[in-house]
Amino acid sequence: MNSKQIQANDTVEAVISKTKAARAWLDTSNEDLTIRSDAITLKISAHIPGTSPAVKDVFEPAFKRLIAMTKGAVKVEGFWGGTLHKERDGIDALVTGLTDMCPVYSAWDASAFPAAQSLSLPFIFPSAEVATAVSEELYQDYFKQDFEKFKILMGRLVATSEYNLFSREPISCLADLQGKKIACSDGMECEIYSALGAIPIGCSTPEAKKRFSDKEVEAVSISDSAAHTAGIYQDARYRTSANLVRVNLEYGLSHHFWNKLSPELKVITNQWLRALAQAGAQLFYGLAGARARVAFKESGIEFIEIPEEEIIKWKSKLSGVEAQFSEKITSLGYPAQALIAAIQTSTEKYSDLSADELMKLSLEKPFTNITPLK
Repeated sequence: MNSKQIQANDTVEAVISKTKAARAWLDTSNEDLTIRSDAITLKISAHIPGTSPAVKDVFEPAFKRLIAMTKGAVKVEGFWGGTLHKERDGIDALVTGLTDMCPVYSAWDASAFPAAQSLSLPFIFPSAEVATAVSEELYQDYFKQDFEKFKILMGRLVATSEYNLFSREPISCLADLQGKKIACSDGMECEIYSALGAIPIGCSTPEAKKRFSDKEVEAVSISDSAAHTAGIYQDARYRTSANLVRVNLEYGLSHHFWNKLSPELKVITNQWLRALAQAGAQLFYGLAGARARVAFKESGIEFIEIPEEEIIKWKSKLSGVEAQFSEKITSLGYPAQALIAAIQTSTEKYSDLSADELMKLSLEKPFTNITPLK
């Protein structure tokens, strides 16, 4: 475990100390933010509320950074709270030009994005910032075909922090999970909770909130920042941290927008997207997550840490998940063994870097294998 990366229970102060580079990138207080009269507009839409820290602390400051980077040639309009389209209608919205960038989460449809389920295998990443770097690095070789078959491009890939269980009754061991209905992501997370003896209910965050509020499920598996933003924690009495899974939340990009850009603007916008991915992982899932934990404690939620001897039992139950995944996607024609090996190699490469070093890497050597630059 790298103490210079953001950890599951870091304090607000600790995360602030680890994210100097990301916060500096988002600070445009001394930049020229003049927008040209012929500026190209990037429309970004999502189901998250406009009051979310993802919007206020990451997206909106980043929009100003894009203006500064392009010298006013590109501006951004944000549409939040599902006002432009439903959360699961993102691909159609991108193809038709209704929006230019929006969620197309692989965690919402495992059948459409089989390879990307590998990014939610249990216990594989040490932090959101490392998982984000790995997913972006491997996109071209392993994930691109599944997304671009829908006639969309990839905007950015961002991994969440560790998912925790928010529940009304305490969950502290495997026995507490047996037969419990757990609202979680589709795909790999459903496989994980099935293997642990629970009954997974695949759904989006808005759907999970409603089902938990209506007592259709006993618990919700979700990141701290999202649990706070969506208000899921308000119906919970317990937060159980097992650190067994995280999810990749991809934002697709439209050809309509990309084709308007000059070659120079494509390079600059790609640089912005790569930094946006790292900043999002660190400041929404990291810093907003730490602030969310403060709110949880103030609301009276009890924190449960699964002891290491119990985690060993969970790992034993999950020992066959990777093999089952590999066999399944190999049968679909994917190079499963090469993919899993690449994830392990890439993770090892980035695991010794601090959060600040990973952010600086995204700024100084941004990946150029995600959006077409020619």
